[in-house]
Amino acid sequence: MDWCKRKKSGALVKKQRLVRGRERGEILLEELIECCDGKSNPIKFFSADDILKATDNLSECTCVSKLFGHGKWYSGMLDSHRTILVKKLWRGHPDYPRDFYRGARDIAISSMVSGHKNFMKLVGCCLEFRFPVIVYYDAKKQYCRLDLQLMLLSWNKRMKIAEEIATALAYLHTAFSRPLIYRNMYIQNILLGEDGVAKLTDFSNCVLIPQGETFVKLGFRCVGGDYDYMDDNYMINGLVSEKTDVFSFGSLMQKLLTGEERFREFYGRDDWKILEKRKFPNWLSKSIGEGRIDEIVDLKMLEKMGEVSEEERCRMKAFLFLSERCIGLRGEVPKMVQVVKELRNSSSGL
Repeated sequence: MDWCKRKKSGALVKKQRLVRGRERGEILLEELIECCDGKSNPIKFFSADDILKATDNLSECTCVSKLFGHGKWYSGMLDSHRTILVKKLWRGHPDYPRDFYRGARDIAISSMVSGHKNFMKLVGCCLEFRFPVIVYYDAKKQYCRLDLQLMLLSWNKRMKIAEEIATALAYLHTAFSRPLIYRNMYIQNILLGEDGVAKLTDFSNCVLIPQGETFVKLGFRCVGGDYDYMDDNYMINGLVSEKTDVFSFGSLMQKLLTGEERFREFYGRDDWKILEKRKFPNWLSKSIGEGRIDEIVDLKMLEKMGEVSEEERCRMKAFLFLSERCIGLRGEVPKMVQVVKELRNSSSGL
């Protein structure tokens, strides 16, 4: 009798998964049509059984602990013996279609950028679990979140990461018929592969700029990202444009230079929720110019560098000046393509 009950229960779960998959497939199709202008992108749809088999039933031993963030990551292997990374989302309420749209957008845009070296290579997805699952090719590389590795990284490596993430953002802004605004800049969303290449992940908060427009207005509830990555126009008015990403990238640059701990000391996370306290101190660049870099630069990084040469000091100063231009402290805010160009020029010869 117990065996019969278990069999019926298992059949019911499978039926519920199939129904859920069909309903969510319609939402994903809507996102693909909106984001991809109706163009076809190769996305493989996995069943729940496929995912469970590949990851040993999503067991703890397959969890990739260094990738935890806004989803839970697992390593696995397909029947073709190709290794994969599986991200199981868990934000929002999985039973409401409106909350699934963010996961669907992540999948849709991942399919658009999959061929670029600074994004993860998408294999497909599974829509049958309570929370959607996204599958990426692992290529037998180990990945780790940038925030967990930052204190171990050299100055040259940090500059390279900045250039690669700037390249990723510039690609989102220019590679498609309408600019894609990332607007979800967390340092936790940047993964580092064992080959040292930085990859930007999580497109759940991406927005498209309407044809012929330069910005889009969102309601406050739609605002995503951390406070220290938000420019005033975005935080106060809900206006999203390419400058939204440029500002957040400037903030990221300063974190790369100062380290997260020191960045928090300078600004204070809670203060950034109070508009009159949302100010970057201008004395940062002055301190570097006067040689007092130990007051600003990540001390862990300085320990690795030993004595800082005049050439490295100049690079740090240029890096900081560019970050200040990005956040609007020094004249006109540059486009991301210009930021990439200047970072490449600064790092040439490294």
